[in-house]
Amino acid sequence: MDINLTDSQLIELNRQGLIPGPDETEEAFLKRTQYCLSLKTEIAEKLQLPFSDQEASSEEFVQPALAVTRKSYDIAPGWIPLFFSNHKLFPWHGGCVWIFQQSEESPTAAFLQLRRAFLNSETYLGLYSRNELIAHELCHVGRMCFEEPRFEEILAYRTSPSRLRGWLGAIAQSSCESMAFFLLLCLILAVDLYALAFDVPLESLAWLKLLPIGMFGAGLLRLIMRNQQFDQCLANLQKLLKDSQKASAVIYRLTDREIISFSHMAPDCFQDAIEERKGSSLRWRCIDKAYLEGR
Repeated sequence: MDINLTDSQLIELNRQGLIPGPDETEEAFLKRTQYCLSLKTEIAEKLQLPFSDQEASSEEFVQPALAVTRKSYDIAPGWIPLFFSNHKLFPWHGGCVWIFQQSEESPTAAFLQLRRAFLNSETYLGLYSRNELIAHELCHVGRMCFEEPRFEEILAYRTSPSRLRGWLGAIAQSSCESMAFFLLLCLILAVDLYALAFDVPLESLAWLKLLPIGMFGAGLLRLIMRNQQFDQCLANLQKLLKDSQKASAVIYRLTDREIISFSHMAPDCFQDAIEERKGSSLRWRCIDKAYLEGR
């Protein structure tokens, strides 16, 4: 493959939510961007998805969410395919993003799946807003080649119009943690029902109630610490860039280690850190050209 990615091309791809991963080479990045930009055609012609053609959406559903992610993190992945289907969704799930590889040699790509109820309604169960959910999942799309779990959900939930949900929503780091908490509650309910049915004193099982309380408390403590690190890093970037939107765009493109490191770093020390990285990293070249150069 002829590798000749200009700065203007890199910036344009970046704004489409195609951001170089921490260890991604220029060749791999170009291959991935070409695949993602043609993904709708690829799905229609080659990929066998468990969704019918009739379930593919029009772009109108994505546009309001693109405005949110563009303002929040300077990404607008309008190339993303969106399907309305209940396939493999639990009843309480409004939707998800699928990040996948067709084969081990294929580039990483993504598509969105929303519950069919969203096809004709903007809300689901009184809990989910279609636009908010799409914006949340698009945040994961832009970081599809990042394996950085600590701040991933914090970034995604901060697009929420609700301040409480934007802060507290990231208490679970992954869907596995959410599922473990739900199963624990179900187990406690089953044990209580068993105790009632067989006259087992409920007081003897009271300690079980401490498990979800402890799990929630640990998650809350972790969330407080991570939000403090995130906010301090963001504040340092705002001091450096004198622009809150650019600062948000930059922090979105950082790794977990960089966010933690920059949260402790004086803003006047950033320049040396940036110069050290941008010559050897396509991701940092992208960050520098799009947000740092000429500040």
